[in-house]
Amino acid sequence: MFGPSSSIREYYQALGEATIAKRSDICYERGELDRESWLEIATEGVWKLAVPKCWDGAGGSWWDFVAAFEGLAQGGRDLGFSLSMVAQAGLIRSLLYYGTTDQIAEFLPPLTSGKVGATALTETRGGSDVSGVTTCAVSAPGGYVLSGAKDHVTNGPIADLAMILGRIPEVGSRDITLFMVDMANPGVEHGKPEDMIGNRTSPTGPFTLHEVEVPESAVIGGVGEGLSIIYNTISLDRLLYGVLASAYLEPVLSDVINYSFERVAFKQPIADYQYVQSRITDIKFGIETSRWMAYAALESLLAEDPQANLRCSIAKYHGSETLHNSTEHLFRILGHLGYMNGQYSRRLLDGLGPLIAGGTSEMQRKNVFQQLIKLREEVSV
Repeated sequence: MFGPSSSIREYYQALGEATIAKRSDICYERGELDRESWLEIATEGVWKLAVPKCWDGAGGSWWDFVAAFEGLAQGGRDLGFSLSMVAQAGLIRSLLYYGTTDQIAEFLPPLTSGKVGATALTETRGGSDVSGVTTCAVSAPGGYVLSGAKDHVTNGPIADLAMILGRIPEVGSRDITLFMVDMANPGVEHGKPEDMIGNRTSPTGPFTLHEVEVPESAVIGGVGEGLSIIYNTISLDRLLYGVLASAYLEPVLSDVINYSFERVAFKQPIADYQYVQSRITDIKFGIETSRWMAYAALESLLAEDPQANLRCSIAKYHGSETLHNSTEHLFRILGHLGYMNGQYSRRLLDGLGPLIAGGTSEMQRKNVFQQLIKLREEVSV
């Protein structure tokens, strides 16, 4: 039976309660990532869980990371912080999966020890269409000179390291390539975090590259291999949205059940009313479906199953929709209390973010349909 470790989950849940949860409100007010908690969870080994021992890791699996991620989402209760973790996880997996020995040795230790990473795909005009990237590199002695602008990048304004999607036009039509860039390099200009209505603890925004020198050794996976690598990278990101939906909502569901027994209307607890029961059970249905769909997607991804990408897109779609629908159910159950500015209204606004981040729900439908057509064609051959 596949699934994450309960002991790892419980350990990191307690850590999340002691760190992320305590600082979440002030970081939300300031619109900043909780760097202190970020460093603490790194010190406690969260980023090393799925890293082989030969790279100073724990020698575990991505199931171990998922267990820790669930625990931090449950204990930390900060959706934005968790979204920043999703971005970091995808970057680490890509580096381990596609990086050379030298690249892993150079870039992995900073990421596992507390530096912040980003995967920069999106540009202002391109949105979810990553194949329309315009960031360009030209050959130079020892490597390339990279110029362009990225937008709406999770962790972008604060990233220490970034895997950046760009083109090398001189190589021909198959030119989309990934570059690993130290964001302290000359020519990198960080933009300000976007003033978002939710998930303010996950700084998202632009940065610009002005003729940034990138060594040839910083190309990840080979010239022209950018799209194939990215599609694999974002598969992990997508399924983690399903994991996040179930983990984040689990303690919230417990709270609202307790509230439904405490809140009395017309001389009886609102838990006695069928419309309240319906909303509560819908939240539970969403939690369980998101959790097990995400688990199935991870199992498929690790096994390199042909349907892995399809299942990861389904996990992303269902996780995002569950977060949105469930936070609206909570809002409606709480009534006026949910409409007041504070932790309850924050849940509603945060729950909207995943509908857009990581590929919109509409894009996931498109991905699923295209995968279905691809599988149909394979069967027909």
